[in-house]
Amino acid sequence: MVIFLPLVLPVMILMDKKGLRITLIIGAVLNCLGSWVQCASFAPDRYIVIMACQTFYAFGQVFVLSLPSFIAGVWFGAGEVGLACAMGVFGNQLGIALGFIIPPMMMTNDCKDEVDISFELSVIGWPMAVINTILLIIIIFVFQEKPEHFPSVAQLTKNQNKCKTEYGKSLKKLFNDLPFVLLLLGYGLITGAYFAMSTLMNEMVLEHFPGEEVDAGWMGALMVFAGMVGSVILGAILDRTHRYKEVSLVVFVLSFLFLVGYTFLIQLEKMWIQFLFFTLLGVTMTGYLPAGFDFGAEITYPEPEAISSSLLNASTQIFSIILTNIASLLLQNYGDFFSNSFFSICLLVGILVMACIKCELKRTNADKECSDTKPN
Repeated sequence: MVIFLPLVLPVMILMDKKGLRITLIIGAVLNCLGSWVQCASFAPDRYIVIMACQTFYAFGQVFVLSLPSFIAGVWFGAGEVGLACAMGVFGNQLGIALGFIIPPMMMTNDCKDEVDISFELSVIGWPMAVINTILLIIIIFVFQEKPEHFPSVAQLTKNQNKCKTEYGKSLKKLFNDLPFVLLLLGYGLITGAYFAMSTLMNEMVLEHFPGEEVDAGWMGALMVFAGMVGSVILGAILDRTHRYKEVSLVVFVLSFLFLVGYTFLIQLEKMWIQFLFFTLLGVTMTGYLPAGFDFGAEITYPEPEAISSSLLNASTQIFSIILTNIASLLLQNYGDFFSNSFFSICLLVGILVMACIKCELKRTNADKECSDTKPN
């Protein structure tokens, strides 16, 4: 998060100037380097090495996180872009889900010997390095910059009118655009609450179910898997209806209701309640991640998708840091009821913010106008 914020603007400019392929290759190279550096860190006296590994990963994340909406806009037509954006986020979420499942299963709590701990870490680390290397090779030799033919009228028009982007003017324009500023705030609240909950999930679950680390991992994974399904469903709905504001409000309201229910029912200390509500929250909160990118690209057209998605990601990082720290203090000092109540208040504010957005479908209208002017 600390690295993402100062680098988001330079990477945004690189993405717009050099395109998808170069940006994706740089991100893949950094992830690959990070995974191989990690293989040299499996010892208690190599803290500096593991920090170097995390630094590579952090730099790589900046290049990758903003790509889904950009790829969707370049490669897919007007009726497919929402689902395509959702599928782009799908892979990132799958990695997070596996991160919840695999480490608790492969790392045992009763392992005290340093040699055994190093071995267990290596069993996870070496395959990761190999997989990242294979992915880098595939990206270099297979991934193309753009399709031979423009997939949508909006993308064709944008390319024909393309000139040197003045990023200062673009940023000033977006920050003076009230609907987009409200989206930044609302998106930051729901995604920040989601990532804060994910960070504190183990602590919240183990407070009621001591020793259930594996189940806590499965809850996190289930939340992400449910979100993957939710994101695909939301993407398909948005492609069909283009009701961005209405769909967003439904997602926020459902997330708020689910979170309020979880806040009170967790006190019953039933494991099935944990699984049920984390699944429901996953469908709505996690599922909204790509929908927000698509919403941003829609209301900021013809500004580059790289700018809107990067700013939305920056909002996520800022709110994640703030909400995680506040909720952590509440959890440690007053318990999970107050931390979850805090998340509920954040979502309630998000509902009010999203309700105030004036939704002008600029990208969709551009497609319709250009299509209507075509001779039959």
